[in-house]
Amino acid sequence: MAHPRGELDASPRDTILDAAARAFMERGFKATSIDDIARRLGATKGMVYHYFDSKADLFFEIHQRGMDALVQAIDAELKRDAPAAERLHGMARRHVATLIETQHFQRAVAEGVQMHLRVSTTEAQRRELTRLQNRRRRYEQVFLQVLCAGIEEGDLHANEPKLAIKPVLGALNSVINWYHPRYDTGPGALDALVEEVTTVALRGVTAR
Repeated sequence: MAHPRGELDASPRDTILDAAARAFMERGFKATSIDDIARRLGATKGMVYHYFDSKADLFFEIHQRGMDALVQAIDAELKRDAPAAERLHGMARRHVATLIETQHFQRAVAEGVQMHLRVSTTEAQRRELTRLQNRRRRYEQVFLQVLCAGIEEGDLHANEPKLAIKPVLGALNSVINWYHPRYDTGPGALDALVEEVTTVALRGVTAR
């Protein structure tokens, strides 16, 4: 399993996004300025503005990149020819691993949704936010569909699948708030952590 990465890519645009996501995670979206991001890069804010028109534009692309990483991570498990319970476990495991690998992107998304988008936004920004929120809902639906398939196969259990999938994802997503590299204490430690989080999160729909 890959360890948390310092940068997603080497291009200037991606380097700016990486720095912005880390700044948002550390300082909070609202408290972070373009100047803060530029200082983190060791560059001028003109460089940031060369690629992004505003802090909101940075946030939206960070959100998009975070979602891209999650969707790509679970795709192979989703398409695997295996019982739904096995696919759900594999999807959840890859979801958690990717949250850790892209923690600064995912934390920026969570914090930004809660804080930035309560303040005034432009109509165009509201449209973009709605598009991104709809994408997150579709991602949740993928997990719900596999859960429902597992219920039909008799291996998974939930009286109200639409409700049950929310605490499952909530438990999986919690890793972005508490994970720290100190938990990776040696060979296999990160894999074991991901497996434990996955097992605990799915226990409610797998236990008889």
